[in-house]
Amino acid sequence: MSAKRITIGRTFSQTPLENDTPDSQHNQTFVLATGKRALFRFERIAASDVESKTFVTMETNGRDQAGLTPDSLRDIIRTIKLQQFFPAIGVMRDDRIEILDGSRRRAAALYCKTGLDVLITDAAITADEARRLAQDIQTAREHNLREVGMRLLTLKDGGLSQKEIAENQGLSQAKVTRALQAASVPSDLISLFPNHAELTYPDYKALLGKSEIK
Repeated sequence: MSAKRITIGRTFSQTPLENDTPDSQHNQTFVLATGKRALFRFERIAASDVESKTFVTMETNGRDQAGLTPDSLRDIIRTIKLQQFFPAIGVMRDDRIEILDGSRRRAAALYCKTGLDVLITDAAITADEARRLAQDIQTAREHNLREVGMRLLTLKDGGLSQKEIAENQGLSQAKVTRALQAASVPSDLISLFPNHAELTYPDYKALLGKSEIK
């Protein structure tokens, strides 16, 4: 069973699902896939601290950080200096914040040298709970085929077959095959393209073919 869908960013400042006190409208509670509740508090991370105090993992967030170029972030870079419309979502890991949702906003903040709004929890959230929550609350642009493949690679490396991956993720086996092929293209070839999101499956297939000829 997937995590219960919770109202977030788009309406949290107007009618949040659950406030702890009348003056805590920037606090919000999310229900995890396991049924556990986690309280998230609002925090503004200073521009000088964004890189050192926050981080992203591919396994949880699913976004290829190498693909977050200025060109691919044009839509956010244009506005984030003036206003961040939706906060990122993060969990405290030791003394740093793991960004579950909002890595594009984080990258844009780094490029623009501006602060980052984040809803953060101190709750003990497992890696699987974090991954499921990140999938349920995605407010960012849909992940491209390569990013999906990189996430699926972690499952394959964990011992799952492509059939098992397809069943686990609710994808067709054909989609799993295409995504894994896209993820197998060497990063040095992918880096030649300023916006990875514009690459299609035929593009990835052609690039993979060229890399195998070398």
